[in-house]
Formats: sequence, C-alpha cells, structure tokens
Amino acid sequence: MKTLKSLVAIAVSLCCVNAYAAEDTASLEARIAQLEKNAAPSQFENSQVSLYGSIRPTLSYLDDGQDKTWDVRDALSRIGIKASTEFADGWTAIAQGEWSVDIANSGNFGKARQAYAAIASPYGQVGIGKQRPAQYTLVAEYVDIFNHGNSPYAYDHESPFFVDNFVTYQLVTGDFTWMAGAQFDGDSGEDATDMINVGVGYDLNQLHIGLGYVAQNTADTSGVEGDDKTVGGVVAYTFSNDMYMAVSYQDKQYNYNAGSMNKDRSGSTLDTAFAYPISDDYKVKLGYFQFKDGINDTTSADYDGFNTTLEWNPLANVRVHLEYLDKSYDNREDDQAVTIGFRYDFNLTWQG
Repeated sequence: MKTLKSLVAIAVSLCCVNAYAAEDTASLEARIAQLEKNAAPSQFENSQVSLYGSIRPTLSYLDDGQDKTWDVRDALSRIGIKASTEFADGWTAIAQGEWSVDIANSGNFGKARQAYAAIASPYGQVGIGKQRPAQYTLVAEYVDIFNHGNSPYAYDHESPFFVDNFVTYQLVTGDFTWMAGAQFDGDSGEDATDMINVGVGYDLNQLHIGLGYVAQNTADTSGVEGDDKTVGGVVAYTFSNDMYMAVSYQDKQYNYNAGSMNKDRSGSTLDTAFAYPISDDYKVKLGYFQFKDGINDTTSADYDGFNTTLEWNPLANVRVHLEYLDKSYDNREDDQAVTIGFRYDFNLTWQG
C-alpha cells in the first residue's frame, strides 16, 4: 500500500512539473511574439533597391573639314542606384542618384546626371533635386534612339536633358501623363537660369503623342538678359512588324531686354527617327535633323544632317553598332563621322 501511494505521489509531481514547464514555454513564446510585434520595422521591408548601369564606349573616325583623326569616345555611359520604400498603402518614398562614366578619357565618374528624392502617392509624384524635365521625358526621348552622345541631334543644341535645383510633379490619369517642373536656383545655378516646364503625354497602344512648353531665363553671348520660350511636340508610332517612326518639332522664341535694339529672334529644332528590324538580331536606324537659331548672319550655327546606323543585338542588353553621321553647317566646315561602338546594360535588383 505504501508503495502504491508513493507511485501516485511521484506521478502527480511529474504532471505538475510538466504543466508548469508547458505554461512557462507558452508564456515565453507569447513574450517573444509580443516583442517581435513591437519591434521597429526593418528599413528594407517593402523596399526595392536597384544598381544599374550602361557602358557605351565608341571608336570614331572624324572628319571636320580640316582634320581627320581617330578618337575613343563615349556615348553617355552611366552608373546609378535607385531605391524605393512603400510606407503606406499607395505611398512610396523614392531616391535616385546617377553619374556619368568618363570612358572617353580617364574613366572617372563624371558629374551627376540625376540626384533627387521623391514621394509617389495616388495623387501624383513630387520630386526635388536634379531630374529629367518634361520636355525630354515626354517629347525628346522618343527621337533619342541613336547611339550617340549628341542625340537627338537638333534638340541637343539648346534644349534641356537634366535640370538641377528642380521641383517636379507628375500624375498619370488613364492614357495621359501630366508633368510640371520649376527650377529654383537663385541667381547662380549651374546655368544661371530659372526655368518652368510643363507637358502632357498621351499613350494609346503603340501610339505616343507628347507636348511640352519651356520658359527659361537666359542671356545672349554679349550678356544681354532675356528669356527663351519653347513649344515642342512629338508623334511616335510602333507598327505591328516592330517598325518605329517618330517626328519631333520645337519652336523656340529668343527674347532679350535690349532696349531700343531689337535682338529677338525665332528658331526651331526638327528631329526624326526611323527604326526597322531586318532580322531578329539586326536593326537599321535612320534619322534626319535640322537646327535653326534664327540668326541671319555668319554667326548663325544653323545645321542639318542625317544618321545611318546598323545595330546587332545578340542579347537584349548587348548592342554593337556601326554608325555614319553627316552634319552640314551653313557657316562653318561640315562634320562627318564613322563610329563603331558597344553598349552593355545591367540592372541588379534586391527586394525586401
């Protein structure tokens, strides 16, 4: 009888110990779960970071009417990083920095192409810093299909590609993209100018139509201050056989505060682009361009010309091209160039 009572007592004790142990384990797991719940969220949660680049060295044979030479050049190589984090439903913080790579010389990082931060929301995106303007994004980009640092060849002469000290707003509604930007650089920005740029783009299937307006404070070569006003547009279409055509035109008014002397003038840019795939891996590109600055004497920089390019694309991110460029000036020696070049694009993305 004593032995039986002893066994019962031991069993009861073991049950109590196991119960207490189970209770302690459950309590510990609950405390850990509560700590995890209360912990600060990781900065990489709901985030995406991309390291990207485009390396574009070229070798050119140049003839400017006086000298003929070979030269290693660069077709705007760049490396950049872009990060975004969603911090609320439909709200995202964005940061991007992009720098040129000086392959034509020592290979150093050049000046910043883009450096800005932005907030994207259901009501549009607002960005502050050095950014692409609407005039390029909605108009010029659609004729910028060539493998050359000066493309688009007419737009390039006096129109914006990147704007520093820039505040932008962008909103997409259905098939329309609305963009506006203003430059605030006091009196001594990179170009000593303030600028306003607004634009709208319409995209339907394979069709793009873009319009842009730029007003910019500036000065002429003699230091007379004034302002430029540019109205531009583009129409681009991709056909069912992947043939691509685009035409962009800008009217530019140069207005100067020259007192009784009339220094106002009217200029224009015309850029056209045509691309036709001759096989899965090969493509022909053609373009005609014309620049007019409105100056009616020998100081005018007016020119026109054409580009002919053969491209080989063995991979989606690898391009080899052979280009012939002819630029004819009204008041100076003409330029011709034959260029062979390579382009390698990469984009590494991490998500958290």
